Amino acid sequence: MIHLGYRSWLFVLGCALSLSAAVPKRDPAVLRSKLFYLPVQLDAHARLRNDAVLQQMGHSYRERVQQARRECRDMACYATALRLRDEEILRSGNRLVALYMRGNGMKKVVQAVRTAGYYSKGTPLADTALLRFAWERTAAGMNYIFDTYLAGKRPRYPVIDSISFRVNDPSFISLTEKMLDRQLAETPAHRPYHALPVELAIEVLLINGRDEAARYEPLTAGQNAGAYARITRTAWEEYSYTALLVPGYGPDKPGVRIDHRAIARCKMAAERFRRKLAPFIIVSGGHVYPHRTPYSEAVEMKKYLVQELDIPESAIIIEPHARHTTTNMRNAGRLMYRFNMPVNKPALVVTDTAQILMIANLDKRCMNELGIVPYRDVKILNQHEAAFYPAAHCFYINVLDVADP
Repeated sequence: MIHLGYRSWLFVLGCALSLSAAVPKRDPAVLRSKLFYLPVQLDAHARLRNDAVLQQMGHSYRERVQQARRECRDMACYATALRLRDEEILRSGNRLVALYMRGNGMKKVVQAVRTAGYYSKGTPLADTALLRFAWERTAAGMNYIFDTYLAGKRPRYPVIDSISFRVNDPSFISLTEKMLDRQLAETPAHRPYHALPVELAIEVLLINGRDEAARYEPLTAGQNAGAYARITRTAWEEYSYTALLVPGYGPDKPGVRIDHRAIARCKMAAERFRRKLAPFIIVSGGHVYPHRTPYSEAVEMKKYLVQELDIPESAIIIEPHARHTTTNMRNAGRLMYRFNMPVNKPALVVTDTAQILMIANLDKRCMNELGIVPYRDVKILNQHEAAFYPAAHCFYINVLDVADP
């Protein structure tokens, strides 16, 4: 298990100061919506917020947290108290389905969930099955946060996704206890079951500095505003590909803005852009390597393309969240759909030979890590190029990757 930093509070403060100069202000509401879309929709309907059964469950959960606050002395104890229990998840899911059957606003919730596609793997589910599945995935996401970022459980990629503290560092315990006191005071006692654990999960992420998913949103604005405006004026028939996808490569050493391998990929993409293979370049990569880096791979690649290779800024779309090859592909597809780019035309991955070989055999890893294969019809063209189409179910949330769900 990897635990970073020996003076946790100073470590977090130092990271916060370095990040403040490199990334825009982060909004917890964006985190809440991206990670816990179903609860956000539930909270939008007063009749659901006021359900007596869900309120009673919420009261019981609150009492458990209050008891933990009186008795716990280490983070494993707090994580156990905050975790949603199997019988609670089942009972809450049953109640949501029962409320749906009564027709008291839950159908609007399910319609919003279905439209967003965040809980769809491509095979349509009946409304009640979708509602239950969305709730179970939501609960799994909250429990993952408590296990990983309170108790220090090892994530799949500990080098970049681990807890930011030594688990039982007194400063970490103190920060957590103050957070719990504040949330118990600020979250009304009559809220339904999901309300308090959602807020606690968000707070745990913020204490750990794991707000990557909220950075740079909305992606249609900010650094992407020019490209987004240009899309409606694009003569797509003049191009073979919708976009050139350039996956990032994180530097090995702290303080380095862009790795030489990312520079090489940018140069390859610039050459193909000048040949008019595609009207846009999607640069993809978040704050990944080294751990807690203040630099986004996508942002730094865009700077290099504009400043060093003279590519028009309005031709470059940043995708600043991906952390792996799987999510480079998935997130590019999401952008193509969200930006109303033609998805019946392939995109072209431009990268080095090693990553092309990885893409040729990526389906199994996608299923293992994302729960879906977020693209279709991959075709390896040569040692530096692979064509693919995005799949409509690429919006499916990966609740076990809080930095890029």
